[in-house]
Amino acid sequence: MTIICLKKVNKSFGKVIAVADLDLEVDAGEFVSLLGPSGCGKTTTLRCIAGLERPDGGEIWINDRMVSSAERAVWLSPRDRDLSMVFQTYAVWPHMNVFENVAFGLKTRKTPRREIKERVNETLGLVGIGELRKRYPY
Repeated sequence: MTIICLKKVNKSFGKVIAVADLDLEVDAGEFVSLLGPSGCGKTTTLRCIAGLERPDGGEIWINDRMVSSAERAVWLSPRDRDLSMVFQTYAVWPHMNVFENVAFGLKTRKTPRREIKERVNETLGLVGIGELRKRYPY
Protein backbone atom coordinates (compact mmCIF):
# COMPACT_ATOMS: atom_id res chain seq x y z
CA MET A 1 0.00 0.00 0.00
CA THR A 2 1.33 3.44 -0.95
CA ILE A 3 1.47 5.78 2.05
CA ILE A 4 3.07 8.82 0.41
CA CYS A 5 2.50 9.73 -3.23
CA LEU A 6 3.75 12.81 -5.06
CA LYS A 7 2.45 13.43 -8.58
CA LYS A 8 4.18 16.05 -10.74
CA VAL A 9 5.04 18.22 -7.71
CA ASN A 10 6.61 21.61 -8.47
CA LYS A 11 7.96 24.27 -6.13
CA SER A 12 9.79 27.48 -7.03
CA PHE A 13 11.14 30.36 -5.02
CA GLY A 14 10.96 33.28 -7.39
CA LYS A 15 12.97 32.28 -10.45
CA VAL A 16 14.68 29.40 -8.64
CA ILE A 17 13.09 26.03 -9.38
CA ALA A 18 13.55 23.89 -6.26
CA VAL A 19 11.41 20.88 -7.29
CA ALA A 20 10.37 20.12 -10.87
CA ASP A 21 7.68 17.59 -11.84
CA LEU A 22 8.61 15.18 -9.04
CA ASP A 23 6.86 11.81 -8.94
CA LEU A 24 7.50 9.68 -5.86
CA GLU A 25 5.74 6.75 -4.21
CA VAL A 26 6.64 5.37 -0.79
CA ASP A 27 5.00 2.13 0.24
CA ALA A 28 4.20 1.00 3.78
CA GLY A 29 7.31 -0.43 5.45
CA GLU A 30 9.62 1.02 2.81
CA PHE A 31 12.68 3.05 3.79
CA VAL A 32 13.55 5.85 1.35
CA SER A 33 16.53 8.21 1.28
CA LEU A 34 16.69 11.43 -0.69
CA LEU A 35 20.25 12.00 -1.87
CA GLY A 36 21.77 14.82 -3.83
CA PRO A 37 23.90 17.92 -3.68
CA SER A 38 23.04 20.98 -1.64
CA GLY A 39 20.25 22.97 -3.25
CA CYS A 40 18.76 20.14 -5.33
CA GLY A 41 15.37 20.15 -3.55
CA LYS A 42 15.61 17.42 -0.90
CA THR A 43 14.53 19.57 2.05
CA THR A 44 11.96 21.45 -0.03
CA THR A 45 10.40 18.12 -1.02
CA LEU A 46 10.17 17.03 2.63
CA ARG A 47 8.77 20.41 3.64
CA CYS A 48 6.10 20.11 0.94
CA ILE A 49 5.11 16.64 2.17
CA ALA A 50 4.95 17.89 5.76
CA GLY A 51 2.89 20.93 4.75
CA LEU A 52 5.52 23.51 5.65
CA GLU A 53 5.68 24.65 2.00
CA ARG A 54 2.87 24.88 -0.53
CA PRO A 55 3.78 23.32 -3.88
CA ASP A 56 3.10 25.45 -6.95
CA GLY A 57 1.73 22.45 -8.82
CA GLY A 58 1.06 18.75 -8.62
CA GLU A 59 -0.56 16.64 -5.93
CA ILE A 60 0.53 15.12 -2.63
CA TRP A 61 -1.30 12.15 -1.12
CA ILE A 62 -0.77 10.65 2.34
CA ASN A 63 -2.51 7.37 3.16
CA ASP A 64 -4.85 7.67 0.15
CA ARG A 65 -5.88 11.18 1.22
CA MET A 66 -5.11 14.19 -0.95
CA VAL A 67 -3.35 16.74 1.25
CA SER A 68 -2.18 19.17 -1.41
CA SER A 69 -3.24 20.14 -4.93
CA ALA A 70 -2.70 23.63 -6.31
CA GLU A 71 -4.95 22.83 -9.26
CA ARG A 72 -7.86 21.64 -7.07
CA ALA A 73 -7.29 24.22 -4.31
CA VAL A 74 -6.70 21.47 -1.71
CA TRP A 75 -4.46 22.29 1.23
CA LEU A 76 -4.31 20.47 4.57
CA SER A 77 -2.30 22.16 7.29
CA PRO A 78 0.72 20.36 8.76
CA ARG A 79 -1.33 19.59 11.87
CA ASP A 80 -3.94 17.70 9.82
CA ARG A 81 -1.48 15.48 7.91
CA ASP A 82 -0.90 12.92 10.68
CA LEU A 83 2.87 12.82 10.35
CA SER A 84 5.93 14.26 12.03
CA MET A 85 9.23 15.59 10.80
CA VAL A 86 12.51 15.72 12.69
CA PHE A 87 14.71 18.50 11.37
CA GLN A 88 18.44 18.49 10.84
CA THR A 89 20.64 19.00 13.90
CA TYR A 90 20.59 22.78 13.78
CA ALA A 91 16.81 22.76 14.12
CA VAL A 92 16.21 20.22 16.90
CA TRP A 93 15.36 21.23 20.47
CA PRO A 94 18.74 21.71 22.21
CA HIS A 95 17.26 21.12 25.68
CA MET A 96 15.84 17.72 24.68
CA ASN A 97 17.73 14.47 24.11
CA VAL A 98 17.36 12.38 20.94
CA PHE A 99 14.45 10.37 22.34
CA GLU A 100 12.57 13.52 23.42
CA ASN A 101 13.12 15.23 20.05
CA VAL A 102 11.77 12.24 18.14
CA ALA A 103 8.86 11.86 20.58
CA PHE A 104 7.88 15.54 20.41
CA GLY A 105 5.27 15.20 17.65
CA LEU A 106 3.64 12.20 19.33
CA LYS A 107 3.49 14.05 22.66
CA THR A 108 1.79 17.06 21.08
CA ARG A 109 -0.86 14.65 19.73
CA LYS A 110 -1.35 13.28 23.25
CA THR A 111 -0.27 9.78 22.24
CA PRO A 112 -0.16 7.44 25.27
CA ARG A 113 3.29 7.26 26.91
CA ARG A 114 3.67 3.53 26.36
CA GLU A 115 2.95 3.90 22.65
CA ILE A 116 5.40 6.83 22.40
CA LYS A 117 8.12 4.74 24.01
CA GLU A 118 7.49 1.79 21.68
CA ARG A 119 7.28 3.87 18.52
CA VAL A 120 10.30 6.06 19.26
CA ASN A 121 12.47 3.09 20.25
CA GLU A 122 11.41 1.23 17.10
CA THR A 123 12.20 4.26 14.93
CA LEU A 124 15.59 4.88 16.54
CA GLY A 125 16.44 1.20 16.09
CA LEU A 126 15.30 1.28 12.47
CA VAL A 127 17.79 4.03 11.64
CA GLY A 128 20.53 2.51 13.80
CA ILE A 129 20.80 5.18 16.50
CA GLY A 130 19.03 3.51 19.42
CA GLU A 131 22.15 3.80 21.56
CA LEU A 132 22.03 7.60 21.17
CA ARG A 133 18.53 8.01 22.67
CA LYS A 134 19.83 9.83 25.77
CA ARG A 135 22.33 12.03 23.93
CA TYR A 136 21.72 15.76 23.49
CA PRO A 137 22.19 17.58 20.18
CA TYR A 138 25.27 19.47 21.36
